[in-house]
Amino acid sequence: MAPVVASTVALLALAGAASVDAKPLLKPGRHANPHVANVLASSKRSIHSLLARYYYGSEHGLTKPPPLPEKRDLALPAGWTYFGCVTESQDERLLNGFAFSSESLTPLLCVTQCTKLGYTFAGTEYGDECYCGDAFAGSGGGRADDSTCARPCGGDSSETCGDAWYLSLYQYNSSELAACSGTVPLATATATATASVVPTASESVTTEVVNGTTSVGTLIVVPTETGTEAVTSAITATNSDVTAVPTVGTTTTTSAALPVHTDATDSSEWYSLGCANDRSDRLLSGYSISGFSGMTLDSCLSLCEDKGFKYAGAEYGDECYCGDSIPDDITYNTDGACNVVCDGLDTEACGGAWSLDLYQLVSSASTNGTETDCSTSTLPSGALIATGGTTKTAQATTTTAHGVTTYGPGTTATSVTTTAAATTKVATTSATTAPASSTTAPSSSSAHSVWAHHMVGNTYPYGQADWSKDISVASAAGIDGFALNIGQESWQVDRSKDAYSAAGSSGFKLFLSLDMTSLQCSSSSDGDNLVSIVKQFASLPAQAQHEGKVLVSTFAGSDCSFGGSTWQEAFFDKLTNAGVNIFFVPSVFSDPSTFASNTWMDGELNWNSGWPMGGSDLDTSSDEKYIAALGDKEYMAAVSPFFFTHFPVSGWNKNWIYRSDNWLYATRWESLIAMRDKVKSVEILTWNDYGESSYIGPIAGALPSGSEAWTNGFDHVALNSLTKYYATAFKTGSYPTITKDEIVMWARPHPHDATASSDSTGRPAGWSYTEDYLYAVVLSTDGAEVTLTSGGSSQTFTVSAGLSKLKIPLSAGSISGSITRSGSTVASYDAGSSFTYTTTPSTYNFNYFVGSSS
Repeated sequence: MAPVVASTVALLALAGAASVDAKPLLKPGRHANPHVANVLASSKRSIHSLLARYYYGSEHGLTKPPPLPEKRDLALPAGWTYFGCVTESQDERLLNGFAFSSESLTPLLCVTQCTKLGYTFAGTEYGDECYCGDAFAGSGGGRADDSTCARPCGGDSSETCGDAWYLSLYQYNSSELAACSGTVPLATATATATASVVPTASESVTTEVVNGTTSVGTLIVVPTETGTEAVTSAITATNSDVTAVPTVGTTTTTSAALPVHTDATDSSEWYSLGCANDRSDRLLSGYSISGFSGMTLDSCLSLCEDKGFKYAGAEYGDECYCGDSIPDDITYNTDGACNVVCDGLDTEACGGAWSLDLYQLVSSASTNGTETDCSTSTLPSGALIATGGTTKTAQATTTTAHGVTTYGPGTTATSVTTTAAATTKVATTSATTAPASSTTAPSSSSAHSVWAHHMVGNTYPYGQADWSKDISVASAAGIDGFALNIGQESWQVDRSKDAYSAAGSSGFKLFLSLDMTSLQCSSSSDGDNLVSIVKQFASLPAQAQHEGKVLVSTFAGSDCSFGGSTWQEAFFDKLTNAGVNIFFVPSVFSDPSTFASNTWMDGELNWNSGWPMGGSDLDTSSDEKYIAALGDKEYMAAVSPFFFTHFPVSGWNKNWIYRSDNWLYATRWESLIAMRDKVKSVEILTWNDYGESSYIGPIAGALPSGSEAWTNGFDHVALNSLTKYYATAFKTGSYPTITKDEIVMWARPHPHDATASSDSTGRPAGWSYTEDYLYAVVLSTDGAEVTLTSGGSSQTFTVSAGLSKLKIPLSAGSISGSITRSGSTVASYDAGSSFTYTTTPSTYNFNYFVGSSS
């Protein structure tokens, strides 16, 4: 745009007679030289600065995201690094997965929120805005100098949180780039790799980015509990159109993947290095063309690739440059100057005046999936990568088996090769393993406890009789007591007193979990209030104790300032001086490296250890990290069956899932039992958090408004026979003898990738992390045959005595299951009309329906 045109647009914007074009700026009439281009960029920034006096995005159809509801504090993430200062997109957000605004924004708050939602990018902007995503969208993403992102954070003026039109960008495990290899040699997944191949022989699958991991012609796997399947052939990248499945886990050549631009003309893949400052001798001098009629990014990239060059650049809308190398002294534009529309596509930018949209080839279509030489090339630190629309696919020829794992005396692991559709008895093979008592339940002389997290905030209508019912159900499930999550409302103290009265001297114990996302802790008087609450319950008969001290916990609390004091002075010492000695095991979500030096904590509840944070199954790495950091202090682990929340932006603004696949509740228990020599306490998350679908108790009390849509009719109480089984093994070190045949089943009501017809909240974040299976756990007194049915599809398995875990794909209709021995049915369950799996849901519901033969 010539200077006079830029000035006219600026004046029109000031007068309110016209708005600044939200798309890349219109193509200039002539090629401006560098100093004129700088003037143009300065004019553009002046307009943006003026708009920022109101709201910087309003003239481009963008609005400030809603505040973050103060319901939950979030975990301090590990593995995140600062990526750099980057430009925002126009018309849409660069990161559009989730967003909120907060006057208390800090980088930590933003990154932890994005972590909890499973995203791999987090960005702070304009001092009080946070954005999350897994890929870049729109015209932004260009690198800027870090000094450009200079606006103080709303929650901490000593930190910076982007600026108008600029994000301070953070990335999970950003130090590595995606693998370039196209063919993977023969491999066998071992028990430590814990992976099973999903596609059956000759099936095609499409690679995706899931939990920040991408496969570029690599093995496509998903984790499983046993991990014994062998891959019988290599996988080679092809270009067929096939169905997508999540790709996670076993590739060791990649971490959180940057977005990839795929050339739609031939499916080659390029990394975007950013908007580079071109010069008179040209950054790319191998080949060039000016006046490229109809040029798009793809046509420029393809041109350079066809001529054998590794680097390509688009400039000024219709100029394409190619080369084999880039200068060491290359610099990148900080003004978003790559804003000229492509000659052949007015929704796409192709560089700018003396500004080169620079790309590096990493996977060439002409190689047919074989490895390019990108493994030997180096991208500049902080290189940005553009998104594209075409997906590489992979062809896999494999031998697969669905695992059936049995626990109990004389444990056997039975593999069942599953088939589709019609009722079929399936051939089985068995392999004897060591007894569970010697492999999964190490001996320990310490007492072990099982607690359940009880949300007092959901008990407003409760009376003492209601508490007695909960206590009775929990006791029967082997639970020793409740951790009472208590917030700031005074009635929550009253309900907690009812709970203590109901428990009385029954042996069922209670302790307070102070919810620091609700209770205040910014002043000295706030600390006094917490002390007062604890003192009211400390001497009651039902109060839980540990090592002769009053057990107390929290949810969150790492940001408590107490008017300049710490938990030690404001809380711990004051209770001690009042004659109340506490054993303090909070869940403060702070860096584990601080645990040893925090003298006020006797241990830590690892809240987020209950679920996987991405698309792979849960392991014990988080447990091991916390245990090592705590040293001699107490470690309390978490176990949870499910997680789904679906509140709209106008409500709690919470809409995501955690992967609960592959019998999460059972496998997590088994992992903790195998660690019982290191783990003395387990907290079940939760007894009654209906809003997050993690409940194992009856649906009762006051449900959070709106949560009844995914909670009513989705009872989870049937899980408690498993709770009893595993809690007994955890506390005693021996799996109990099964004296009654039982089948427990659970399933979600629609496919994970279904599109709801009338759901204004939208598909939840993390939806791609889950799979569509009917899961079953069988408690069998002896060898038997188990049949699972989903819709019109049935499969029969042979199991041994003990606990077996089975699954089959879900089909439209209801679910049922049966255990047959010697021709007679000994246990069965049929959901009938209580549950229907539909492929055409009206609203999203990723909660699980649970049923049992008992």
